[in-house]
Amino acid sequence: MAQQQRDERLLSLLILGLKLGVILLALNSCAKLVATHHHTRSLYRELQAEYALRQEDLLAVRRSFDALFQVESGEHVGYRGAGGWVAPKRQRVVWNP
Repeated sequence: MAQQQRDERLLSLLILGLKLGVILLALNSCAKLVATHHHTRSLYRELQAEYALRQEDLLAVRRSFDALFQVESGEHVGYRGAGGWVAPKRQRVVWNP
């Protein structure tokens, strides 16, 4: 009888240890998932901010390009950067060193 109770107690302790191990493993996995999610969200916010800056830069460049090459009254195409006008039916090549 004492041997059987001792075996049952050891079995109960073994099962309890297994349950605690599974719970610790689950908690560890959840903690890693939370940390990874936090890191991913942080990178996403960083990329979002960088994208917004690039969009602003692109908009500024687009506006300056539109300001350089405008069609005014349908006769002349102005290139204001060189201080001259392109005559109708002519092409002007702009070289940037």
